[in-house]
Amino acid sequence: MSEFASKAALAVLLSALLAGCALYPAVQVAGGAMTGYDAMVTADKYLPRNNVEGGCLDVVRDKQMERRLRERLILNDLHLSAHVIEGKAYLVGRVKSRNQADYAVRTAATVEGIQTITCKFYPFSPAKQAASDAARDEILFNQLTKRFGNTKRLEGTDLRVEVIRTHAILIGRTRDYSQKTAALAIAEEVNGLADVIDYISVEAPKDTPVTPGSVAAK
Repeated sequence: MSEFASKAALAVLLSALLAGCALYPAVQVAGGAMTGYDAMVTADKYLPRNNVEGGCLDVVRDKQMERRLRERLILNDLHLSAHVIEGKAYLVGRVKSRNQADYAVRTAATVEGIQTITCKFYPFSPAKQAASDAARDEILFNQLTKRFGNTKRLEGTDLRVEVIRTHAILIGRTRDYSQKTAALAIAEEVNGLADVIDYISVEAPKDTPVTPGSVAAK
């Protein structure tokens, strides 16, 4: 192959990679107007990411990424709830526009180590009902977290609860499917919730090897 052909082939390859990085993941928006923003995207796969596996190291690294993510959101004037579990980031909250939602996702993608970004965004309440909506969400949040705390079925789980405009968002990890089912059932029993969003993963059995390219139980 001639030197010119080699350079041409390299240029094509680089163009393809750069184009891939520039492509923004498709986002599903509920309804014609912005009634919600719900998406799960893969963080930049072309950048090398550190991978730490095993017990406490995973937890420590998640906490570090979660802290960095929250700090970065605040620095960019994005007031959202952020959680990181097993290298997966979850953004929850209210946004003013689709552009702000996109900006939040791009900001989260800059945190090294994050593998995927799942977001659940809602528009702000009208000014006249913002206070009453917030008070209602607080009541529902307290009821749900109290029920979670009063049951022994959820011992050993890592569950986070968000309630926005009467929508309950459950984020976290359970030891088995029975615990996940219990958490969802408890949430469904809370009167006043419009729906329950399930972002709960289930730990892979200790004797099940997870090899590169495989997907753990969810």
